[in-house]
Amino acid sequence: MDTEISFTEPEILQQLETNPERFSANVILRPVFQEMILPNIAFIGGGGEIAYWLELKNVFAAVQVPFPVLVLRNSFLLAEKKHIEKATVLGFSINDMFKPDFELINILVKRDSLVQLSLQKEKQTIKAFYAALKTTAGAVDITLQPHTEALEKLALKKIEALEKKMLRAEKKKFETQKRQLLKLKAQLFPHESLQERIENMMPFYAKWGSNFIKTVYENSGTLEQEFVILELP
Repeated sequence: MDTEISFTEPEILQQLETNPERFSANVILRPVFQEMILPNIAFIGGGGEIAYWLELKNVFAAVQVPFPVLVLRNSFLLAEKKHIEKATVLGFSINDMFKPDFELINILVKRDSLVQLSLQKEKQTIKAFYAALKTTAGAVDITLQPHTEALEKLALKKIEALEKKMLRAEKKKFETQKRQLLKLKAQLFPHESLQERIENMMPFYAKWGSNFIKTVYENSGTLEQEFVILELP
């Protein structure tokens, strides 16, 4: 990296043969080594870990090490009462917060706008118009049908562009709700990631004490492998 050094495929393979110490196989062989010295019937991990292990099944087969059963561990989204109330005021549920930001905003604007933002009926009208026009043009000259289809695609493309512009213009009227919605989403998914990857449990423990651990335990599944939304008082 950041040098002019480069290798062809035969050259890098030759390096591998003559200087194997220059290469690290940790990413590929760490799980194999782990299972060789401490064999497991099952490996329990998070979504990212399970995806990583699934890539290594052929590696285990190549070195004849038993591949463990992969079990997805529990994952939680901790939603306080204030989060639930804010979501309700905005017309959403906590489950909705898993949707991408742009989708949530589109739902908000299309749902609460007092003007028509969908041009689906108009699109259907255009399709019907060009279907009839294609028949008429085809009766004159069959070679005109592809040209008619091209005109239809162009018209639909312009209608879709207009629809996006209408939605974009209407979004400006919902800036307050948009800010509140994105703030709520950021609280539940800090840095656009799962809570468990960013948040430490200590603030929750400091607020609810040992009852927090008890609540998490009581709501933990076994092999259901379901994502848990835990509503906290």
